[in-house]
Amino acid sequence: MEDFEHETLLNNLVQQYQGQLIQIALSHVKDFYTAEDIVQQVWVKYYFRIQEKGINSERSTYVWLYRVTVNQSIDFLRRFHSKNVKCMGSVEIMDHLQKNNLSSLEEGMLKKWKKEEIHEKINSLPNKYLRVIVYFYFNDLSYEEIATILNIHVSTVRSRLHCAKFLLRNMYIKEFTY
Repeated sequence: MEDFEHETLLNNLVQQYQGQLIQIALSHVKDFYTAEDIVQQVWVKYYFRIQEKGINSERSTYVWLYRVTVNQSIDFLRRFHSKNVKCMGSVEIMDHLQKNNLSSLEEGMLKKWKKEEIHEKINSLPNKYLRVIVYFYFNDLSYEEIATILNIHVSTVRSRLHCAKFLLRNMYIKEFTY
């Protein structure tokens, strides 16, 4: 098959499936422009696929496009979450603490800490602990949800959360003892 035939086929498929694929990506990433970018990547992959392997039936083509769109969306979310984890300010931390009835000593200490200090300390944690803290406390995700997002076991989530809290506690203990 010639290159122009590949392009014609691709153009026909884009017209036929573009909207559906964007909706699939949008259901995962919740941002229209990101969904468009993901679908564009899918079309590039498909173009190289038909150059290498030739054309499949229309049914298997749609199944392939659907599956790759879902996978690209999930990959984007994993990359996005691993690079763009941010924590909330001290007001949100106080709200969370009040909801969960943590000790008044911890609440009193949090009132003294400035927002920048909290961000600095949490962001200074190693990335594997930072992500677990943020997902659990600020995004209110369960251990199981965190394990799924990070592709780790639930017991690893528990362990990392415990270690992260221990590290944060030690940072503040050192600060108050000097």
